[in-house]
Amino acid sequence: MRVKSWVTSLLAVTILSTGAMAGPGTWRRAFRLYENGMYEQARALFESMPDDALTDGYEVLCAIKMRTDDYPELFDDYRLRYPASTLSGKLHFEHGRILFDARKYRQAATEFGFVSMDDLQEGDLPEYVFKCGYSAFALGRYAEAARFFSLLESLPQSDYTPSARYFSGVMLYEDKLFAQAEAEFWKASADPRFTELTDFYIVDCEFNQGNYDYAIREGERIYDEVPAPRRERLARIISESYLIRGDKEKAREYYEDLSHEGMNRKDYFYAGTVLYSVDDYAGAIENFTKMTDRSDSLGQVANYHLANAYLRTHDQVSAMQAFRDASVVDFDPEITEDAAFNYAKLAFDLNKDTSGFARYISRWSTKARGDQIYGYMALAALVDRDYAGAVEAYDNIEELTPDMLGNYTKANFLRGEQLFTNGSYRDAIPFFRATAYYIPRTDRFNQLSRYWQGEANYRAGNYAEAARLFTELYNAEALYGTVESRLLPYNIGYSYFKQADYASAARWFDSYIASGDALYRRDALTRRADCDFARRDYRTAVASYQRELTEYFSADDIYPWYQQALAYGLMGDRRRKVTTLSNVEKSSPGAPLRDEAYYELGRAQMDLRSHDDAIRTFTRLRETTKDNTYVARALIGLGMVYRNASDYDKALESYKKVVSMMPQSEYAEEAMTAIESIYRTRRQPEKFLEYVEQNSLAASRSDADRERMYFNTAEQLYLAGNYQQAVPTLRNYLENYPGGADLNQAQFYLAESYNAQGEKEKAVEYYGKAAQVDTANSFTEISRLRYADLSYALERYQDAFQGYQTLLETARIDANKETARLGMMRAAYRSKDYETAIRSSDELTAQRGLSAALREEAVYTKAKASLATSRRDQAMALFRELSADPSTAIGAESKFMVIQNLYDTGKFDAVGDEVYAFSQNAGEQSYWLARAYIVLGDSFAEKGEYAQAKATFESIRDGYEPEKGTDDVAENVKMRLERLGELMEE
Repeated sequence: MRVKSWVTSLLAVTILSTGAMAGPGTWRRAFRLYENGMYEQARALFESMPDDALTDGYEVLCAIKMRTDDYPELFDDYRLRYPASTLSGKLHFEHGRILFDARKYRQAATEFGFVSMDDLQEGDLPEYVFKCGYSAFALGRYAEAARFFSLLESLPQSDYTPSARYFSGVMLYEDKLFAQAEAEFWKASADPRFTELTDFYIVDCEFNQGNYDYAIREGERIYDEVPAPRRERLARIISESYLIRGDKEKAREYYEDLSHEGMNRKDYFYAGTVLYSVDDYAGAIENFTKMTDRSDSLGQVANYHLANAYLRTHDQVSAMQAFRDASVVDFDPEITEDAAFNYAKLAFDLNKDTSGFARYISRWSTKARGDQIYGYMALAALVDRDYAGAVEAYDNIEELTPDMLGNYTKANFLRGEQLFTNGSYRDAIPFFRATAYYIPRTDRFNQLSRYWQGEANYRAGNYAEAARLFTELYNAEALYGTVESRLLPYNIGYSYFKQADYASAARWFDSYIASGDALYRRDALTRRADCDFARRDYRTAVASYQRELTEYFSADDIYPWYQQALAYGLMGDRRRKVTTLSNVEKSSPGAPLRDEAYYELGRAQMDLRSHDDAIRTFTRLRETTKDNTYVARALIGLGMVYRNASDYDKALESYKKVVSMMPQSEYAEEAMTAIESIYRTRRQPEKFLEYVEQNSLAASRSDADRERMYFNTAEQLYLAGNYQQAVPTLRNYLENYPGGADLNQAQFYLAESYNAQGEKEKAVEYYGKAAQVDTANSFTEISRLRYADLSYALERYQDAFQGYQTLLETARIDANKETARLGMMRAAYRSKDYETAIRSSDELTAQRGLSAALREEAVYTKAKASLATSRRDQAMALFRELSADPSTAIGAESKFMVIQNLYDTGKFDAVGDEVYAFSQNAGEQSYWLARAYIVLGDSFAEKGEYAQAKATFESIRDGYEPEKGTDDVAENVKMRLERLGELMEE
């Protein structure tokens, strides 16, 4: 580079101008003083010279060098007077140096900007370039600074070269270009001024490049000599390096050297990470939770570790929330997925909320994890005795493991049992069929499943299928030695009997009777005789009935001797018929068929022309029966006896009572025919017409009249409670008059009759038909109510909800509206439509005048539904409200839920306090109190107090009396004692 020798030029100019100015000796002396740093003497000489750009410029330079108070004013004045002075660059440089030293880097950079390198002596160039670069560095203008520092490298090495290299390294470090930064630091490290700093930064760069062994070795070497501000960072580096290398204790040792003051998010994150690694989970939780914003990538990791820390401190509820927070962001896909799975699992375990699993499967639909989830859900459902839920979960798994298959078949069977017990036979069939499908036919469980499949088919009216299943089992000698095995011929006989295949039925009933089994022998003897009767082999039937009567005679068991009497009559042996029917007089009031037997006895006596006996029998029937249809039949019988005895007045009296009592019925029709015949016999036809007119009766019947008569007869049977006869009569009416005026009422009566006989599935079918009629009559409203109630009882909860909803929309009776709201809430909850259950609960509690019991149930349902949708805080608030009186069933369960929540949040000491308080106020609620004590035992176990836990479980085992039904206390206690024994042996 060519540097101008401006001093030589200036001297030449000075010599040329000496004639009019001071002598050259004065100038040389002044310049020499300036060069030697004697600025005050030099200034005095320059001031003595005449004014010109050169002498005035040196005068200002002297003032700047001495940093006099007036130099800024002199400099400004000079720039105005000599804007083109060759000394301007030198003046700006000197002024910039002062500003630089004062750390006024922005102003310094501005001054340096007026300087050209041509304005400077060669020796000043390194300083100028460095200070330009550093000013830019200080102002954050790294690109500009880098250009100057790079330029400095092209100049001969100077004292400024190491500085430039150091600050180049700092800039590269801050840009996270650690390898390049380290190279610059190594260059600068030879200068003692920077050795300590570069040693620190080199360790930092190696750490950031993943060379943790170097960071540990060199970091520990310089650790004690590093000043406090940098030691904080170095402690962090060494701690993290040890943590990554797996030396948790060393990591904690250096972590504890940190000041922990003025910590930011990253500091809290690291603190939490270190403490988590050394199993200080409480400390980890404290630090992670101080990261107020955990929505970024760092926050996701923090939430994930926080969740695991909560698990280690037994606070499952907080862990669930932390996993949820970690799962809703996607910075680390692996963490997102695992957190989503763990959240779903905890939400299911704690709240029975399956929505988390559903979301997980929809996003990460892998077969292996999906099977794991459904298998887990199924096992949990089995433990909770939710067999429908278990089957549903297993149905989502394509290939079941042997253990899964065993549980699946068990769940199907138990679900079938539940439905069968509730009378939902059609719905039970597929579950029994599925159980049998997956098990070898020779396995007893398979055979038992097929047996109950046959029973369900029989109860559902599928008699041929029932016969097939029972026959298969019989031929295979299935279930040998069991009650079910002994009953197979009996069941097969009934299945054929219901199909009117009496020959086959008789053969199978004979087989059962011959087996000697006593359980249903009496009934089998009856049905065997019925087979003979149905085949019109009356003589054999008489003998068959006699066989039963010989073994099991009872006057109140009317059916066999009644049927035997009918057989005698059909054989023409009227006297034996009367003798046999006379047993009715030994029977008790209310005995089944008593009215029918009395009526048939009267008819038999009448056939023997024993009029007095017949009159006495019909009169007794009339006076003792509570069934109006038998009153009518007794009156008709009396009329027939009196008519045969030519006592027409008494006959007319009896017949007219029938017409008056049951108008527009078949009985009235029969009585009207007899009345007309008597008047004709007496040659008084006008009397009949007069009777008809006086009583507004029709002499001839229209089709509508006959329809009405048919319906009235069926109605009377229903109203009398004679459901066995009402069912076929009502069915005939519906078949003969499908568009009849009384269709809706007949459907309702038929549904009621089926319901009274325990045939719920048939009943709900006809309630449903009656409920569909778009009318406002009371039968429609009550049909809708019955349909909804019965659907609920059959566990057809969606049908029940729709039924209750329709009832609510159409009901005119306020009580039915309240029932509908209650039913909608219950059905929605049982069908796991929890959002609707919550909404229905709110609608129910908003009603005025709601009873305290219903309000309590509504709040309870909302609490359970809120928990199932992971609104845990809301649910627990409601449970606490309900637990105020733990002596009620709902209050006791709510108290248990509050206690369970304390356990789930790791508050084990509080569990004890709540359990003891519960025990003082539980009343008769022993089940939930026992469950609470189980939680207390679990709390002792979690605290490591195994002896206390064992004593608690043993006290429950020895002192608790299980309630009827599905009581799981003993099973839970047994499982815990076994596990506790294993723990105490370890």
